[in-house]
Amino acid sequence: MIYAFLNQKGGVGKTTLSVHGASALARSKGRVLRIDADPQQSAMKWSAVRSGEIAFSVIGMSKATLHKEITSLSADYDHVVIDGPPRVTELARSIILAADVVVIPVQPSPFDVWAAAETVEHIKEARIYKENLKAVIAINRKYSDWARCSRSLS
Repeated sequence: MIYAFLNQKGGVGKTTLSVHGASALARSKGRVLRIDADPQQSAMKWSAVRSGEIAFSVIGMSKATLHKEITSLSADYDHVVIDGPPRVTELARSIILAADVVVIPVQPSPFDVWAAAETVEHIKEARIYKENLKAVIAINRKYSDWARCSRSLS
């Protein structure tokens, strides 16, 4: 399976959720490749400074040809987890075409939901070529006391 974490908005948790997702898949005894396709390369930096052994392989590849190269890149792995860029680009479209499942992280705010709409549209377009493409929205950073939090903002 190829899981892609995408949303055009930055700061929604794409990198964090993709690292944790790759870790969970590796704990289930799968061979996992984590592709950092975000030009910021946050996951590559994380893997470089991490002490101890990482349970999955990490490579950087922020090229719009990812969907064409994914088969050769993933040949030795059970799962691939891709961290996408914080904007809709040709690279994001390539990631969608490479994926089996697109996870769209959002924070519980209207701004995040609105930003996810463009990613959802690109997924709908990609289904012309990949009928079985799945997509889910992952709510990240849930506030346990939203009422109190919103009062403190006013």
